[in-house]
Amino acid sequence: MTETQGYAPITAELTSLTLDEPALKELQTVLDRLEHGRGVLVRLADLMGSAVGQAARLGVRGMGMAPGLQAKLQGLAETAIVRAFDIAALGVGAPGGAPRAAWREPAAQAAVAVSGAIGGFGGIAGVVPDIGFTTLTIMREIAEIAREEGEDLHDPETRRACIEVFALRSFPAERGTEESELGFFSARALLRGRPIVMLVAEAAAQYGIGLSRRFTAQMVPVAGALCGASLNAAFLSHYRALARAHFTIRRLERAYGPAVRQSAESMNANRPKPDVSMA
Repeated sequence: MTETQGYAPITAELTSLTLDEPALKELQTVLDRLEHGRGVLVRLADLMGSAVGQAARLGVRGMGMAPGLQAKLQGLAETAIVRAFDIAALGVGAPGGAPRAAWREPAAQAAVAVSGAIGGFGGIAGVVPDIGFTTLTIMREIAEIAREEGEDLHDPETRRACIEVFALRSFPAERGTEESELGFFSARALLRGRPIVMLVAEAAAQYGIGLSRRFTAQMVPVAGALCGASLNAAFLSHYRALARAHFTIRRLERAYGPAVRQSAESMNANRPKPDVSMA
C-alpha cells in the first residue's frame, strides 16, 4: 500500500466526532505515513534477504544457532537504548519550540547510512559501534519529535514515551500479518503502566528483531555494506514515522481523550478495501 492509497478521505461521518477537522487531518496523515513507512521497511528487508543469496542465508542460519547470539544482540540493544536517551536529550530545546533546521533530517539520514556501510564492511567488529551510533541518532530524532509535539524531555513520562517508540513492533511476524493502525493503538495500550525495566526489555526485544536481520545481512562482504546502509536509512525513516504518530496521538489524546482512537476506527472502517481480484 502506498502513501496515497492509505486511509479514506475524511467524511461527514468523521467530522461528527469530537475531533475537529484539523485534528482529524493530523491523525489521518500520521497514520498513513506510519503504514507507508512500515511497508517500505518490510519490502526493503525482503529485498536485502534476497540480495545476500541462499548460501549466505544458510550460513547465517548456522550462526543463529550459536548459543547466546540472539541474547547478546538483545543485550546490546538494551544497553544502547538506555544510554541513548540520556545523551539524545542533551541540548534539546523547550517543548513545542521552533522546529529543527531543514538540513538536519537529511544529514541524520546520510550519517546513519554511512555508519551502516562502514559497519557492513567491518563485519562483526563493525556491528557494535554501528548499533550504538544508529540507536543514538534514532533516539535523538525521537526526542526532537517529542519536543516538537509539546513534550518535556525532563519529564520521566516523556522518557518512557520515547522508549515506547522502540517497543512498538517494527517487523510483522509474517508478511501477511495484520499491522493496522488499530494494532498500533493496541500495542501502545499494552505498554502503559509497565515498569521501566520491563518496558526497556520489551523495547530491546522488538528493536533486536531488526538488529538480527541487519546482522544477518552484514555478514556478507560488500553486500553487507549495501544492506547496512539501506537498512539504517530505512530504520531511521520508520522510527521517525512511529515517533511522529506516537507523539501526535499523545498530544491529541490530551485534548480529546478516547475520541482519538474512535476516529482511527472510523478511518479504518472507511478505508478502501484492497482489490484481490488481481491476486
